[in-house]
Amino acid sequence: MTESVRKRRALPWLVGVVAVAGTAAVISNVRGLGELLGQTDWTRVVPALLLTGLSYACISAGLVSLGRAVGVSAPRWPMMRIAFISVAVNQLISFGGVAGYSLRAVLSKRYGVTTGDALAMSLVHSYLNNLAMFFLLGLGLLQLVRDPATDEAWRRTLEAGGMLVVAFLVVSTVAMFSGRLRGALVHGSARLAARLFPTRWSDPIEFSLRDLDIALGRTATALRHDPAAAWWPCVFLLLDWLAAFAVLWLCLDAVGEPVAIGVLLGGFSIGVVAGFASLVPGGLGVQDGSLAAVLALQGIPVDRAVLGTLLFRLVYYVVPFLTTLPVYASFLRQQEVEAGLKG
Repeated sequence: MTESVRKRRALPWLVGVVAVAGTAAVISNVRGLGELLGQTDWTRVVPALLLTGLSYACISAGLVSLGRAVGVSAPRWPMMRIAFISVAVNQLISFGGVAGYSLRAVLSKRYGVTTGDALAMSLVHSYLNNLAMFFLLGLGLLQLVRDPATDEAWRRTLEAGGMLVVAFLVVSTVAMFSGRLRGALVHGSARLAARLFPTRWSDPIEFSLRDLDIALGRTATALRHDPAAAWWPCVFLLLDWLAAFAVLWLCLDAVGEPVAIGVLLGGFSIGVVAGFASLVPGGLGVQDGSLAAVLALQGIPVDRAVLGTLLFRLVYYVVPFLTTLPVYASFLRQQEVEAGLKG
């Protein structure tokens, strides 16, 4: 079987899995929708949707701009479209980025992007995004520590967590440019995974860590020769997080609970990190529950915190996924046309 035939057969299956999993995730998020519909100021939802579009556009642009650093040469706008739909998949249903990475690799091949290059872009972007996420977590923990209402025992726990976050940021940043440190971390993590997990799990973890090491090494080398290549990915990353933060603020305001920026920062940072760290696809339940709980601890009424986080889930995760479904159909039609021409 030729490579082109394998790709034509793989794409419909991959799109089908994405559609089924995404539909299941959407259904799981409509519980409580009736109560939400009756208590929402929809004039706030419109700007929230616009900012959601801005956030996703920034994620996609940041991902495509990383192509310069990893040596990918491909048409910008088709890659933007591929990045957008793969990001929407990752945000809603992904388990460790697998669904979005796979879809991105398959769709970008037609534009001359190899699987290795597509993976390198994805891994480096994920790495930078995780650094930004933990920096945000540090700010959120600082806000909670400074809050006079925070219990003393809880404050000490938060301070210890903040120290770990700072250590992680320092080590991760140095590892980006130090091949020796990065290699030691990869080797140590692989050995730890081999001890903790069976072979069928530890081997994929080791392969992923090696791929990440290679991708970061390529990117670090490119940035040493062209430091300006990191400018736009970082700008887009900052705009993405600011837009997502604003979407949550608008969603809480829409259900009748305007929230101070400091309070929102604590809830947003811990909720997002909890959803990511849980390894639950899309952070379903974990992110929402953590976010609502931290907001409630800071004085937000529980019912408003729950409704606001539910609205945020629908606006920021479900709606973008639904808008990409017609794009999947267009890729399949394009694939059929190409197969007809080749036949």
